[in-house]
Amino acid sequence: MIEVVILKTGEDMKKLVLLGITAFLCACSNASREKIEMTEKDAHLLIQVEHQAYADKLNDLWNRSYPKQKDALHFVVQPYYFTQDIKQDIIWTNDIDATFLKDKLMEIKEVSYTYDVPDSLQREELSDYYTPVIGEGLVFCYRKDLLEKNKLSEEDLVSFEQMAESHVRYYHNHMGEYVYPFFAKLLPKETIPFTNLFPKEQTIKQLKAYKEINTKLDMPDDLIQQKDFYNGDDYLCGLLSTKFQYEKRGAYQNGNLHFMAMPSWQEETIAPPFTTFGFAVTKECKYPNTARQFLAMVRSKKGIQALLDTNMKVPLLCSEDVKDFYIYDHAKKELIEAVNTTQLYNLSMIEENPGITMEMLINQSDFTSILQNYICSKDSAAKVYKELVKNLRTWSIGK
Repeated sequence: MIEVVILKTGEDMKKLVLLGITAFLCACSNASREKIEMTEKDAHLLIQVEHQAYADKLNDLWNRSYPKQKDALHFVVQPYYFTQDIKQDIIWTNDIDATFLKDKLMEIKEVSYTYDVPDSLQREELSDYYTPVIGEGLVFCYRKDLLEKNKLSEEDLVSFEQMAESHVRYYHNHMGEYVYPFFAKLLPKETIPFTNLFPKEQTIKQLKAYKEINTKLDMPDDLIQQKDFYNGDDYLCGLLSTKFQYEKRGAYQNGNLHFMAMPSWQEETIAPPFTTFGFAVTKECKYPNTARQFLAMVRSKKGIQALLDTNMKVPLLCSEDVKDFYIYDHAKKELIEAVNTTQLYNLSMIEENPGITMEMLINQSDFTSILQNYICSKDSAAKVYKELVKNLRTWSIGK
């Protein structure tokens, strides 16, 4: 803290004191900046990205923002795949893989992000290790033209119960990511023994409710998995996968495709799963200050606009910040805001086998097949519960 004692009165003396304070603070700031530039003036960062256009935008922005460190960034452009053989200073990864790579990542604290990522899409344990940038996964969409054709409104999409009452056709299949929202609340928030997984009474209740809503909405068992269901007239709404090129479909281009939060179910909010992608600094990086500058730039206004200009997947922005950016069409804005209502996969583990996460349990086991057989059969929920537990125990811990 700086304490100022004014010995004389008068505006001139006040101005002189304020000028002195300003000069002192600027000197401190410049000294700090000079230190970074002095210690890392020859910085050289090898950075992994997926798309050349994004690399070019970041490189240009960096050179304009930090002319004294011009050409410090060197990009390796390649499709993303998980590997523990890390060769870059800053890698492109996702929130799931970053969790398993954490011991190879450098902790970078106090990064000055101008724009935060939605809380629902941040992993607390990765807050100083990973900077989310974009995401992909499922998001709820509906066809405005079909809504109007059936004399319905968005109010008919607020809950699954209301959709059933309004006879809305909802697209569904039994892939793990589509089932996940309906059973996510059963998954533990921390590592637990298998015997504590899927509490009997609660799970049976959920099984019954899931079968009931499947029956009421006549949800399809889509064996061919129509990922572009939204482009036809059979379904009014459903979960769209952002992994596919929905922007090139007629429903999107003619302005009929819209996005919003997933309808509630059983008077509770449910959310589709989403995976974030972004940057992480490795322990081999020799220039942590420059890496920190790069991460701050990525989440700055110019950095995010550069991302938006590449039209690369779905940028991660809080709903209240969308207005700060130039986004050329309404659907893109709706999509970014709808992503705020999605959730990350649960990565809690089973004590008997710490390599198995809840995400794997839903997506890689027979969980969804057992559910689908249950919907098509006359078996009781109690019987299916026993089958489910037995199958998952064998799959996850081998006994």
